[in-house]
Amino acid sequence: ARPVKAVHRLDRETSGLMVFARTFKAEQILQQQFKAHTIERRYRAVVQGHPAAQTIESFLVRDRGDGRRGSGPEDQGGQRAVTHVRPLERLGDYSLIECQLETGRTHQIRIHLAEQGHPVCGDKVYAQPFRAKPRPDSSAAPRLALHAAVLGFTHPASGETVRWEMPLPKDLADFVKRLRKQAKPE
Repeated sequence: ARPVKAVHRLDRETSGLMVFARTFKAEQILQQQFKAHTIERRYRAVVQGHPAAQTIESFLVRDRGDGRRGSGPEDQGGQRAVTHVRPLERLGDYSLIECQLETGRTHQIRIHLAEQGHPVCGDKVYAQPFRAKPRPDSSAAPRLALHAAVLGFTHPASGETVRWEMPLPKDLADFVKRLRKQAKPE
């Protein structure tokens, strides 16, 4: 029997939904959907500050100049990256937001939010802006506050549209509760 294969990846500290394929044909069909950007992927994140509802579009390069991924010119190998951001709740100095991916580049959400001045809480890599002072993160996030909450696609065998939703795991749900409580002192 062929081993089950992950069709896409999540960052090590990101929780949430992933899709796996049991057959080579299913894997190919799902990969085509990812390539065509027809897979629905929505993430929940807790970020610094209060980002506005917006669509962030840039070209992501492997090295923005300091060895880290970031936005750069398309002619330097940049891949188009599009993230739709929607604020859900203000939590004092932080916000719970939803990010819908139109494209799925490595660290896309983390890079896009950090470059807008709203790094994901608990992000140790991209909280350091390029050629700028690091933004201190006093949120005490238990880990990277990023969760793949919704995953939807056309089932490779049945052709049906399938969709799953997964609530925040306990560590992030507790983190949001704590921020909510700190934001509204009794």
